[in-house]
Amino acid sequence: MQYLGLALFAEGPTDYRFLPPVLRRATEELCLRNARTTVEIGDVLNLHAPQDYRDADLATQIVEAAKAANGAYNILFIHTDGSGDPKAAYDQRVQPAKERIASELSSQLKRTVGVVPVREMEAWTLVDGDALRDAFGTVLDDEALGIPLRPREVESILDPKQTLNQTYARIVGTKQRRRRTAADFFDAIGERVQLTRLRQVPAFGRFEQELRTALVELSYLSEETP
Repeated sequence: MQYLGLALFAEGPTDYRFLPPVLRRATEELCLRNARTTVEIGDVLNLHAPQDYRDADLATQIVEAAKAANGAYNILFIHTDGSGDPKAAYDQRVQPAKERIASELSSQLKRTVGVVPVREMEAWTLVDGDALRDAFGTVLDDEALGIPLRPREVESILDPKQTLNQTYARIVGTKQRRRRTAADFFDAIGERVQLTRLRQVPAFGRFEQELRTALVELSYLSEETP
């Protein structure tokens, strides 16, 4: 049996609610399908920049957070929203930290993996109407919820956060919405969203391919298979 530790450095506080269950489940599925041996996967460790580095550049924040947790993870997920240009976001905000971690925390036992939605993380919460219905407690169909019929269409939504909030408002109305927000349900959505639907979203597919490559390089998977 091998142990696989996962960690996440995310852009904002609500990202730490939706992404950890999704990242853990995606990793578990890859390992179940093609692991060399039984793999025990722990909960995703949420990383934050140490207090002394909160005002540093992003790469330094990520590197120092990685150093503080060194030994507790094998794969570090680095999340940033693509803001309409995910390649630029990856090159400017993920790659510098990735290169520094590789050089400053040189180890054959860890890899970094970028998690970069095209615009905002909230787009990924909109791919599965059943997950939203279970989490929000509603029977409204996808059309009534105002979400796309095909998962890949979420990447065309210009303001995913606003769309999600409007979906939530359709269910609970304005009065109750003051007490709770859609973000309060991110954990539940992350546990319920179907990975088969997320895989139809190109940005998620790119993330999962990078994760698969990392698992192969770390010898958790026997070969790189789709």
